[in-house]
Amino acid sequence: MSRKSIPRHRACRRLGVSVCGAVNCPLGRRPTPPGQHGAARRQKDTQFGLQLKETQKLRAYYGISAKQLRRYYSEAASSREQTNVALVQKLECRLDSMAYRMGFACSLRASRQMVVHRHFLVNGKSVNKPGFQIKPDDTVQLRPKSQKVERYLEWFKFYDPKLPYVQKDIEKLTGSLTQIPEREEIPILVEDQLVVEFMAR
Repeated sequence: MSRKSIPRHRACRRLGVSVCGAVNCPLGRRPTPPGQHGAARRQKDTQFGLQLKETQKLRAYYGISAKQLRRYYSEAASSREQTNVALVQKLECRLDSMAYRMGFACSLRASRQMVVHRHFLVNGKSVNKPGFQIKPDDTVQLRPKSQKVERYLEWFKFYDPKLPYVQKDIEKLTGSLTQIPEREEIPILVEDQLVVEFMAR
C-alpha cells in the first residue's frame, strides 16, 4: 500500500509534540511550526481544529493512514471498553509498535521496516504485517539470521523502555506483552477523547 511520507521532524514541529520518538528531535530547540513564517503564524483554536490536530497526532505517533484509523475506530466503538481507551490500546498492540517499545528498533519507522522484511518471529512464526495484533503472553523475537546483525543487537541491549506492560529477555533476544496496557501507561501525548469526537462526526 502506498504511503505518504513527510519528514518526521517537520511533523513534530507542526504538531507541537515529539511524535517521532527520536532523542535528537529538534522540537526542543525550534518549537515553532515549520516554514518561513512559522514563528509568526497564529491559528484560532476552534473545537474542530483541536479535534483534527489530536487526530493527526495519533496518526503520526503510529504512522497509520486515515483509512486505517477509521477501521481501528470502528473496532474500538464496538468493543466493551471505552472507545477512546480501546482505540489507543489497539494501536499500541500493533506488532510494529510493540517491537519498537521492546527495543528492537530505534524508531517506529525502523520497526515497521524490520517487520515488513520479516526480521521477527511471533510465537515462533514469521510475521510481516505491521498491524498484526500482539496479545498478552505473545513472544516477539528476532529471527536467527537477524540475530547476527550487530545494529539490532545494540538497539535491543541498550534500549530499556521501562514500560510495565513490556518484558524483555536480553539473553534470548525476546520480548513479550505481559498485559493489555492501561491508557495512562501508554507514552503518547494525545487527547484521545477529542479523536473519538472527530471520528464520530
